[in-house]
Amino acid sequence: MNEMKFLILGLFMLGLFLGLSAGPKDDHVYQVISSHPHDVEELKNHTETIHQKGRLWIVRLKENAPKELLEHLRPLRGGEDHYSFVGRLITNKVFKSKPVDYRGLINQLSLENIKNEVYWLSNFETRYAGSDENQLATNGVAKKLESLGYTVKKICYHPEACSLVAEKTGTILNREVIMVMGHIDSVGEYFAGADDNASGVSVILEMARVLKDYNNNKTIRFFISNGEELGLIGSTQYATQLERAKQLKNISLVINMDMVGYNTTGVVELETDPEFEEHAQWMAGVAAKYTKLKTKISLGAYGSDHVPFLQRGVPTVQTIEDWENKNPCYHMECDRPDALNYEYATEVARLNLAAVLLKDNE
Repeated sequence: MNEMKFLILGLFMLGLFLGLSAGPKDDHVYQVISSHPHDVEELKNHTETIHQKGRLWIVRLKENAPKELLEHLRPLRGGEDHYSFVGRLITNKVFKSKPVDYRGLINQLSLENIKNEVYWLSNFETRYAGSDENQLATNGVAKKLESLGYTVKKICYHPEACSLVAEKTGTILNREVIMVMGHIDSVGEYFAGADDNASGVSVILEMARVLKDYNNNKTIRFFISNGEELGLIGSTQYATQLERAKQLKNISLVINMDMVGYNTTGVVELETDPEFEEHAQWMAGVAAKYTKLKTKISLGAYGSDHVPFLQRGVPTVQTIEDWENKNPCYHMECDRPDALNYEYATEVARLNLAAVLLKDNE
């Protein structure tokens, strides 16, 4: 009798093992987290695409795929259904705010200023991280922020490649930080990189100008990263530095701006990971109240400087142009200032400035 029990138990365990072993597993399903062309080409050779829409690309690895590819992939927790939606268009979100209305301050944002900064940054021969021109552009942005009264420091991952941190200390809750960031480097095409990402840095400079005399409760921080196009080097370095100093917990919100200058749809994507969807929903409400933008929430962050902060549990939302209708000159020499829509960039500036002001007064 006991032998029969052991036989039945053995068959049960064998069936369970075979059931678990059969077919593809969830941990073989990945989200692609790199958008760089050389990575993409290699991935196409070793993966099977399950889903691709906008900024969401889900793949399954083929047999004998190089292990090195894993650095460009993120396992989908719960399998492919975990990211079952992307790009939900939010058109009727109602935002409830305090009685304070910030339109007076927000209306100080200048389209011409943003445009002039984009042209200025695009006039450097190349902003490839570590190049002489990249250093000149970085130093130029530092001087502009210092002239506005901000305390600026450099964080260098290489003697010739530095990010910038500019702060305006809060008057009440100075330990709590709201951070806005964007990368200054480009892929290296000559006199290009207007949308990617002179647009984001130019909006940061204009936000800093408007906020220079604002009496902020919390500390407002601007982070100009470097080396994004080489693999999120500057943002990863800074996120790691803050983590080691146990300062990440002080950040209540990070807003990343990457490619906010090209528009055909009036849509801005609010990209984050599923655990921070409520923050994207909140920003969709801010957009509905303070801008003309339509908002699309994309869950599953990849390919930009918001990722290192999300990976460390910091509430972070990226604002980026509608990726299904993105700039056709993405990462190309034709990414020039005259092709951008500065009204759209100004609307993104309005969204992010309003979000900072509202978060500062929560």
